[in-house]
Amino acid sequence: MAVNGSRAAVGFVVAGVLAAFFGLVLVFVGPVIIDDQIVKNTVIDPQNNVSYTMWKDVPVPFFMSVYFFNILNPKEILKGEKPMVEQRGPYVYRKQIQKDNITFHDNDTVSYREYRKYFFEPSMSVGNESDVVMIPNMLVLGAAVMMEKLPYAVRLMISSTFKAFNEGPFLNKTVGELMWGYDSKLVDFLNKYLPGMLPSSGKFG
Repeated sequence: MAVNGSRAAVGFVVAGVLAAFFGLVLVFVGPVIIDDQIVKNTVIDPQNNVSYTMWKDVPVPFFMSVYFFNILNPKEILKGEKPMVEQRGPYVYRKQIQKDNITFHDNDTVSYREYRKYFFEPSMSVGNESDVVMIPNMLVLGAAVMMEKLPYAVRLMISSTFKAFNEGPFLNKTVGELMWGYDSKLVDFLNKYLPGMLPSSGKFG
């Protein structure tokens, strides 16, 4: 029994020493191995059809959920009452990401143009892109704040311009228009006669 006990003790000691040795080796060698594998699997190589294709045309679907707050009491708000809104949505879009004009350079870098497309998913949405939502007219409200310190003649001219284009403090627009922009005669007018006033041209929104 004593001999067997001694052998068992020696066995445990040897096992412990080996475990400690391999553990010590892994502490120093493990990170190097992991880093090497990460580099191998993240390098974009056209010769690697699987990884390159997955990077170029991301196969995993991305979904974006959008909510809007529809104003229910616009007249009362203008009288100073508390706004009442209802949440509309979600309106779900599937995002598709593709890369084009891909160029590999000698310094191990790559340049490309990335294109993103959004597709409306009716089955995942509560509502449709044709739903009409009333929102604040940020162009008019922003101008109203800026007008406070302007001379009266300038304020009168701006107010007359808004009236001429039927622009009020609130807008009724479809979800599709709010998402992808809408035509605005006022925006076209400002871009034509006051270029640079707005950050973008074309469709507003």
